[in-house]
Parts: sequence; C-alpha cells; structure tokens
Amino acid sequence: MTRTAAFLNPVMILLTWIGIWISPATAQATDIFHEGVPRILFVASQDSEIHQSAYAPLRRGLAYPPPLFISADDTNAAQWIGHFDCRDCMIVTSGTRALQDVLNFTQQARVLSFMIPMESHERLIRSVADQERFAALYMDIPLEKRMLIARRHVPALRRFSVVESQPQSQTDTGTPVENLQYFVKQPDQNLLDVFIQAARHSDAILTLPDREIYNPRNIVSIMMTTYRLGTPLIGHSEALHRAGALISIYAEPEMLGEEALAVIRGQAREGWKALRRHTELYQVSVNHQVARSLRITVEAP
Repeated sequence: MTRTAAFLNPVMILLTWIGIWISPATAQATDIFHEGVPRILFVASQDSEIHQSAYAPLRRGLAYPPPLFISADDTNAAQWIGHFDCRDCMIVTSGTRALQDVLNFTQQARVLSFMIPMESHERLIRSVADQERFAALYMDIPLEKRMLIARRHVPALRRFSVVESQPQSQTDTGTPVENLQYFVKQPDQNLLDVFIQAARHSDAILTLPDREIYNPRNIVSIMMTTYRLGTPLIGHSEALHRAGALISIYAEPEMLGEEALAVIRGQAREGWKALRRHTELYQVSVNHQVARSLRITVEAP
C-alpha cells in the first residue's frame, strides 16, 4: 500500500485498522508479539526510491493487510504515528528522521529501526526512559569487519585511518583496534588538511556515515586529494563506490528490508526483544578503474 493510496479514503483505511486503536486505559493489552506478526506502521524518512526499496520486502512478506507506509514529510504523519502508539502496535522506522518523529509522538509502541547508523540510533534514544521498546538493525558495517574484508581483496592494506567530525566512532567494544588510527576534524581546521594527515599515516581511509564529512559539498575534493596521494578510500555506501572509492562495503536498502522482515518474524515467534545489532548482510563493490589508476592489485576474496 503506497502513501498515495492510503489517503485516497482515510475513513476506509481507519476502519481497516480500527482493531488497534483500543486504548490501554479501557482494555487490557495482550502481547500480540507472542500470537503472531502484529499490524505494523512503516515510517520512512521520506517517500523516495531508497525507502520504498527498503519497504518492499515487508510489503511482500507480511500477511494482509501489509504495513501501512507513511513518510515523515507527509502532513498526516504525526496523526498516523499517534494512532499506532499502543503497546500492541509495532512501528518500523526507515532512516534517522523517521525515528526522530516516532520518538516525538509515541510513548508505548514497540519500535524497530533500520536504515540507520548505530551512532545515530544511540544518540536519539539516549534520553528515552523505556529503552526496552526500541530494537534496531544498524546499517553500518563495523570498522573491524570492513578492515578484514578490504585486506582479503588487497592484502597490501595493513594500516587504516578514519576521519570524523567528532570522536564518536570507536569500536563496538570500546577497545582500540590494531592498525587503525582516528583523525578528528577540529572546527577551525581545513578538512583536506585532515585527510592529508590521515593519508600519510595509513594505506587506506575507511569512510563513515558522517554527513559533516562525507556530503556532496566535500566529496569531490576528498576524492581528488586522496587520489593524488595514492591513498584509496574504503567506502560505506554505493554512492561512494560511484564517486571513486576503491572498495565499498554496504548493504542495499532491499537487503536491509529482507533482514528487517526476518527480525519481525523472529519477534513474532519468540516475543518482543529490544535487540540491537549490525546488519549481517552486505555486498562488496570494487572500482576496478580506480584500482588501475592507483596501480593497486585487487584479488578475488
């Protein structure tokens, strides 16, 4: 069900979903996560091809009625989110903005977030009192795992560096990683100077989903600077693969949607759990043109 179709007849849609509007104050809630897949609201950060691709596996894989799709920029978004704020409801968020809106308008609904980096999810729910109603499937691949994958393709890569806007990207365990060095851009520092420092101390630079660093305004200059220094980027997205990263390791939106569907089915079988983990699905894209230009031999894994 697309957003356009959903609002052609709001009365009919409301009647379809009326079973979940019972207030916990007037009826005793039952944990439908033990009884089967609950009715679900899918909130996307925007109505775009990326989020529609992430939604597609849930639309195909869950029984009728499929999850209701809304986007955070829809004028009726807050109303729909409020309607699904009950203990027997589940809201799936795709993207950072979607989770922020759900936080603003809910107090009871179980929330599964995906298409979101770990750092963004942790930052948003840090001050939430009821942490147990939030589960997450992080889209970013852990740095240690990306290092191992990159070394399998290019054994010559031994030392790695990370450039970030603030010191927040240490490992999941909080312990230092061997042969990985962090460079934090200071507010008064030229961004390219930081990349020059990072390139001089490493064989490759691991990118992060850090919009302060990797955005359309900066990416061309970053690519030109690292290319001239002969230090390749190990990207975290398809966009960076197209922009010129030597190797990009990432999960496509539909892959993440398939994994979210598996998580929802698991929750339905076993009951709700506030699990939070990185995606286990990913693909590796090699930019062979960049490899030839930098005279880097890329091996099959």
